[in-house]
Amino acid sequence: MAEVSENTKLTLDLKTIGIIVAGALSLSSMWFTLQGDINDLRNEIESLSGDEFVKKMEYQLKDELIRTTILQIEKSTEGLSEDIKENKEAIKQNSEKLYENKRR
Repeated sequence: MAEVSENTKLTLDLKTIGIIVAGALSLSSMWFTLQGDINDLRNEIESLSGDEFVKKMEYQLKDELIRTTILQIEKSTEGLSEDIKENKEAIKQNSEKLYENKRR
């Protein structure tokens, strides 16, 4: 079992050192970017009064609801239009049969 002490020598190649430095820089830049985004959002929320913020959120939620409802209506009407076409064809066939029976 090897012991680690002040006299222990550790050798790293340049590639490994570069990877460690790049990882540390990447993590630190991500941290500062996230902090900046958080501060921007905080400032945006603070710049809006409570009523304005609620109105903006309410508008976004209502808009999303309306769009979702429209898509659902489109899907349901596609099925209905197929049913209507089938019913028109059945009515046409039945009326033709009715007129043929009346002619006899």
